[in-house]
Amino acid sequence: MGPALVPARVHADNGNLAARTGVRSPEGGYPLPHPGAHQMRRLASLVSILVLSGGCASAAASPSGPSPSPAGPTVGFALRAWTSQALPPVGRFPNAGPSVAIDQGRLITYGPQIDIFPGPLLPNLQQRPISRAGIDAVVAAARAAGLLDGPTDFTDNLPPGSQTAHLLFVIAGVEREVVGDPTRMIVCVRAPCVAPPGTPEAFGAFWAQVQDIPTWLRGELGNEAPATFDRLAVLLTEPMLDATLPPSVVAWPLAGPMAKFGDEWPGSPPVRCGVIGGPDLAPALAVFKSANQYTRWTDEAHALYGVVARPLFPGEPDPC
Repeated sequence: MGPALVPARVHADNGNLAARTGVRSPEGGYPLPHPGAHQMRRLASLVSILVLSGGCASAAASPSGPSPSPAGPTVGFALRAWTSQALPPVGRFPNAGPSVAIDQGRLITYGPQIDIFPGPLLPNLQQRPISRAGIDAVVAAARAAGLLDGPTDFTDNLPPGSQTAHLLFVIAGVEREVVGDPTRMIVCVRAPCVAPPGTPEAFGAFWAQVQDIPTWLRGELGNEAPATFDRLAVLLTEPMLDATLPPSVVAWPLAGPMAKFGDEWPGSPPVRCGVIGGPDLAPALAVFKSANQYTRWTDEAHALYGVVARPLFPGEPDPC
């Protein structure tokens, strides 16, 4: 007799933690969570996108340790993880991006955030090499969960306002997006406690597994280092004020008036959203890395803004 499985929904934090250090929402005065801090607090949710080259789906033998310079099917492999939720754009912006990624043999995750107030402007993005065997293990687990063929929607009538987890698989240039409930689990009555493949519970189990790849595949990972990225998503908002903090005003690092940066998002007050890349990225990072979430930014026109910023993961669409 197989295991008796009882579907259950397990509460997840959904990333809305008042304890996070963040900027204050221009829409309602509530703190906007830092784009990296939700990694340490969320119990059962990360979403994964796997961008796989053709050979990655095999479970071929591989070296016993991580490969600092991956070759073969690991080259070009990428994983991104994100959730979606019915929130206003400004409230969704800090956590709208991936929470974990694999790209060109790198595992990219959010590292621990320094516990100070106000917190750093930029999150602590870290990367580690992942071996071919590690990538094969991720693919094998996805296949065993029934996520690489068959149904693509495992949301199972999620309540309004819930988070939806997204997994986008791209294999040999063919995309396959799978969505589900990141909190869906099984209640194990009799071992072994394995959800049947192609079920919402199998989706939830795979989700929980990939959200902690450093533990799951620790033997297939190399040393951690600060992650590199080539784009930075930025919101210009009303500056945040705190009577207990001395004001810190820094010159906007880009050419042109801040009032013309990116695109305007409607609201009260309105905000501006733009992506910094190319030759503008280095000067922006030079000042952003030493700024905090309450730093005020000004330009030659004496405009005054606050900034919310997060790196864009490889393959992530422009959020603006």
